[in-house]
Amino acid sequence: MKNDISRRSFLKGAAAGALGLATVGLAGCGNSSEPGGKAGDGPAADGTLLPFENTVAWDAEYDVVVLGLGLAGGAAAIAAADEGAKVLILEKAPKGEDGGNSKYAGQGVLYVKPENRDASIKYFQNIRGMYATPGDDVLTAFTDMLTTNMDWIKEHGGNAMHFADVIGEFPDIPGYDLMSCWSIDGTIFDGKLFNFVRNYALENDAIDVWFEAPAQTFIQDPATGIIHGVKASVNGQEYNIRALNGIVLCTGGFEDNIQMIQDYHQLPYAYAKGGLYNTGDGIKMAMDIGADLWHMSNIAGPDLNAVDPVTKRAVGYAMMGYHPLLSTNFTCGTASIIVGADGTRFVDEGTIPGHGFINFHGMKLRMPVSLPAYCVFDSTCIDKTIYKIWDNQAKIEDGTIVMADTLDGLAAKLGLPEGSLSATVTQYNEICAKGEDIAFHKKTEYLVPFSGSGPYYAFEVYPTYTNTQGGPRRSAQGEILNVEGKPIPHLYSAGECGSIWGDIYQGAGNLGECVSFGRISGVNAAAAKTDNLRESAMTGTPVDFNAAAGTDYAAADNEFIGTGAGIGGDLTVKITVDNGQITAIEVLEHNETEDIGGTAVPKLVDQALAAQGPEIDGVTGATVTTNAFKAALREAMTKAGILEQ
Repeated sequence: MKNDISRRSFLKGAAAGALGLATVGLAGCGNSSEPGGKAGDGPAADGTLLPFENTVAWDAEYDVVVLGLGLAGGAAAIAAADEGAKVLILEKAPKGEDGGNSKYAGQGVLYVKPENRDASIKYFQNIRGMYATPGDDVLTAFTDMLTTNMDWIKEHGGNAMHFADVIGEFPDIPGYDLMSCWSIDGTIFDGKLFNFVRNYALENDAIDVWFEAPAQTFIQDPATGIIHGVKASVNGQEYNIRALNGIVLCTGGFEDNIQMIQDYHQLPYAYAKGGLYNTGDGIKMAMDIGADLWHMSNIAGPDLNAVDPVTKRAVGYAMMGYHPLLSTNFTCGTASIIVGADGTRFVDEGTIPGHGFINFHGMKLRMPVSLPAYCVFDSTCIDKTIYKIWDNQAKIEDGTIVMADTLDGLAAKLGLPEGSLSATVTQYNEICAKGEDIAFHKKTEYLVPFSGSGPYYAFEVYPTYTNTQGGPRRSAQGEILNVEGKPIPHLYSAGECGSIWGDIYQGAGNLGECVSFGRISGVNAAAAKTDNLRESAMTGTPVDFNAAAGTDYAAADNEFIGTGAGIGGDLTVKITVDNGQITAIEVLEHNETEDIGGTAVPKLVDQALAAQGPEIDGVTGATVTTNAFKAALREAMTKAGILEQ
């Protein structure tokens, strides 16, 4: 996708009042004629020294610039706009592929009841363990926002609903039962919270969004250390964007940077469950200007999953352990085990690690993994659901699931030591007969022996995770700190780019942090500063690549258009009607993932044409896409008079 370049008056209507900038150029302050250029650091014609801001050839000028349109970036932009700021969001991904991990996350946000505020701070101190970070001031600021985030979303028109009273992942840690959760409409894994915040930002007149516009470097005054702006790339051209009051770094982690995974997590490979654009860019930008780093070795993971060979993403959220919302529960109550490179078991297959953490003699440690690793099972399991989007027989045919008549034959195909797999299964069957797994403590009800007759099956599983946590160190005010612990002037952060989670991670806490520090940093970035030039430093016409909030589609007299909300944004269909019959369905727009929702869309069209309406089976594993398609079809059919309103 390419940006359509347009130029419009930057200071328009309410935006001009929000910026409060002079629209005339300063005497003696000429700009370079090239975008992204620099006018030089010399004195003005009269010999006076120019302010730093007048030495840069600015291509656009805003009160606040937010880097990244995930939940943190959207929340920061909205909070800044609420303070009267004119805001620009720079997003690396194409429109529809934005959102980072936010749109793939469960959409549940950690909630603390106001009366539990003090006790909840103590819980966060408890899960911090023996580590000193984050400090109590950061935990207090975070907790205070958790008590009000739901109301903040409601104030902006979102149907935020409390839906889970206890989501504490670690019952042995005092205070776990104080953790609760809210979401949009009380539902999860549907992208609703991200899409609500995203659409609110796109439709806000005070917020511009540039897609396919990755930030490159900060523009910093070397004398004062103040961050005055950022250099961004659009269509291969670099542009200097001034931020009068502040920049909020919301670029996420480094889930898709294998070199950083190896450097900081000591894993030869690991794969994300979410977006594909988080390559640590913002972290590197912060390092370039002397930011201190924290929590770089911490990740919300790993747990073991199959990985799509094309997208390099986890196929599902989990197949290990039992959980009614998170896992397919394949390894619970089935003749299945997980083995490592030596053909032996190394984990309790009946539990989902608490975002990667397991009990280890009274401590919480990240689950060790042996690589390569395989999920091995017998013929009694082949008809059970491994992943909702998998057809097991098709996976056998394409080689994803390996099959052999004997365990020794399967071991040979997997490259495991001779005899190792048969010995492990024999030992496992003995454990099942005793009803006690001394080594890994798998629950008795999940101990199901192998049948003793082939064929046998296996597929490779990989370390997968929700997100990385590390990045630039953050203060309670959302400021990015340098290596001396001092704020880098005018620079803030939110979300997973320097997350507060330093050790154990509490579920729903990342989205809670995105909203919490998005709000904190957005407000503080919008506050008028007194240490910089308050007038406009623009001398030319500002560039403008603002994305439209929606698209107007043309329709003939017998054509009708409807829209539903998919996982990544709008899903829009157009139907053609002849004598009350639907003769054609065209999907005008969708923002679904290629590997799941994207493959479901043509199947949904075929089903709907055959059914002449939305009463269709849908596509297994693509529930959100199916529901969005049905909603869009209902709206179009209602407009056509085929369905009653």
